[in-house]
Amino acid sequence: MTVELLRSFFCWTAVCKIVFLSVIFFIFLITRNVIHLLHGRWFGISKETINAILYGAMAGYKLAIFAFFVMPYLALRFFM
Repeated sequence: MTVELLRSFFCWTAVCKIVFLSVIFFIFLITRNVIHLLHGRWFGISKETINAILYGAMAGYKLAIFAFFVMPYLALRFFM
């Protein structure tokens, strides 16, 4: 496996995951009321708690993308 292949892999994987995260965020923005209604009924939690859970999950996913895909890409790009 060459360095160029690894660079390409990390770059395109990061791009795809960031696009996926953006799509999930916009779906959440569009369907926020439905999500609050359903999860509030199912689990009996408030809107603020639902928002905190969803935004926390998106933040964790974004951190994982940067730690496991963007940073290795940058390291290969600038130091190899």
